[in-house]
Amino acid sequence: MPLSHHSTSQDSILVVIVLYKRAPSESQSFCSLIQILEANHDLAQHFSLIVYDNSPQQQNFDESVSFPFLYKHDPTNAGLPAAYNFALTHAQEKQHQWLLLLDQDTTPTCGFLTELLASTISLDAQQEVASIVPKLLVAGEIFSPAAHFIDQLRHQYRRSNHAVSRDMVGVQQKRLVAYNSGATLRVSAILSIGGFPDEFWLDYLDHAVFHALSVQGYRMYIMRTEIEHESSQATLSSVPVWRQRNVLLAQTLFAKQTGNFFDRLLYRIWLLRYSRVLWIGYPDRRLWKEAVLHSLFLKTRTDKAKL
Repeated sequence: MPLSHHSTSQDSILVVIVLYKRAPSESQSFCSLIQILEANHDLAQHFSLIVYDNSPQQQNFDESVSFPFLYKHDPTNAGLPAAYNFALTHAQEKQHQWLLLLDQDTTPTCGFLTELLASTISLDAQQEVASIVPKLLVAGEIFSPAAHFIDQLRHQYRRSNHAVSRDMVGVQQKRLVAYNSGATLRVSAILSIGGFPDEFWLDYLDHAVFHALSVQGYRMYIMRTEIEHESSQATLSSVPVWRQRNVLLAQTLFAKQTGNFFDRLLYRIWLLRYSRVLWIGYPDRRLWKEAVLHSLFLKTRTDKAKL
């Protein structure tokens, strides 16, 4: 059963933090958010929080906070869509206008939350804007937002493929994708696309959601704020085999769903090029062979055995 604290009608932004085998006190996103909002009560009145715990065991904690808070434990570990759709339903019921997604390792700042609140207010009437996203930096380089994956395939031979610059701010007309973590989504827009798709249980869920929003004519707003982000895939050799396999499966499914025949051909070429990267830089020799097989058969079966 969920553990919940009081709720108010003032808050317009519902934050959802997804945990896995980590206590809230060990989560950078949770600790940072609590610290900021407890120190800024005027800011806190506009936020509510859901902690969705996919861990096998329920966490024993009694967190006393001055803003609406709910803890939900799901030992079935149904992945990110289950957590996000739970939060989406809650947001709809409580009439929250925006849903902020955070993973357990992203560190929000006071500046980010302040700019986010101001952005939701200024963009309230611009219903075509469905997402508000910061620039996420990994080792000083912008990883999010980025070009749509199909657009990356179509320009894979360019020397530079950076779609977003450090000074880019405001509503964007071209289609872009952003990481789940740090993205704030308009509740009505996500409901209009049917929520978060279950077939992307972990990887490429963000790609699928931003693609669906783009197809419906929605736009992205890029914030001034930059946030340092710990990417689990920043270093190729540190990513476990199961996760690499899941990325390949989800990526292939996304390419098949959203690309045309020519795009799928380009994706096969991209996979062959990527197999060479794996052959050079990944310790498990099986993986580059699997990437080659993906390029031949475009296998899309997903494996939820491990998160």
